[in-house]
Amino acid sequence: MPTASAPAKRAPAKPAGGKPAPHGDGAGARWWKVALLVALGTIGLPLAHALFGGVAAMLGGAVLLGFLLGRWTA
Repeated sequence: MPTASAPAKRAPAKPAGGKPAPHGDGAGARWWKVALLVALGTIGLPLAHALFGGVAAMLGGAVLLGFLLGRWTA
């Protein structure tokens, strides 16, 4: 009857470093997306408000923002 058990084997450690960006050049592509979101917020929402009214602008902005964030973070 053995009294001591063998130590559990561990999986090999993963190499250091993050995973590469799936599209574009990494940080540059990410900053273009940020710039697009800022432009849509500062230019697109007031323009939509002037053309369609407040409720339509806010609903459209929420739908567009949700779609873009969902696509970019998938």
